[in-house]
Amino acid sequence: MWRRVPGELRLAALLAACLFTFVACGTGSGSSQRDFVESMSDARKQLFEGQLTYTNTEKLRLVAGEPRFFHADVTGRWHPPSSGDSSTTVRAGAQIGVRLHCSGAGLSCTPLSSERQSVLTKNDRATWRWKVTAKGTGEVALNLTVTAYYGDTDTVLAEKPITALAAAAPAPGASGPFSWLTDTLTWIKNTAVDLGAVAGALVTVWGLYIAVSSRRPRADEEEPAAPDDNRDPVE
Repeated sequence: MWRRVPGELRLAALLAACLFTFVACGTGSGSSQRDFVESMSDARKQLFEGQLTYTNTEKLRLVAGEPRFFHADVTGRWHPPSSGDSSTTVRAGAQIGVRLHCSGAGLSCTPLSSERQSVLTKNDRATWRWKVTAKGTGEVALNLTVTAYYGDTDTVLAEKPITALAAAAPAPGASGPFSWLTDTLTWIKNTAVDLGAVAGALVTVWGLYIAVSSRRPRADEEEPAAPDDNRDPVE
């Protein structure tokens, strides 16, 4: 029967089928896009104001070669920060990721916790920790980035960067313009301790020598004669 249909009608039918397919596919894609945008909008509306509390870099007291520990807490409710901490507001109510990027003075930041944790309600609390070590001295920067994600995806709902500056001090006894004086005083102190130990040992040895010598009879002294049991008693 299809063979009896004129060529023009066949072409028109094929074009209509292709157009219907194109419209259907386009409508489905647009619908999916709208659904995604609406779900993202709903997720952002569910976010609420939380609190970020982190280590005050001035209280960190960085010293070259000595590890320090840096922490960041995200909570759903506001709490007065403890001494030695700084605080600011962030968006919560989703999966939260906190990253710490360090720069300056050979500063390294080793994470000790998971990068992403959930803060979904006002009662939730999540904690992040890093080991921070400066290899050199000078000014350093610790850059915190707090991100709220859409579900388990990498889609960002909200993000807040925070930069904190600090200074890394030289280690005790490190090289400097007056390091020779510190080294000299340390050498004198150690030498005095060593000499004191040697002097104490010599005094002990000399005391032992005197004690032993005092118990030996002198050469010009005669030892008392031993009593003779065979001699007649003196009348």
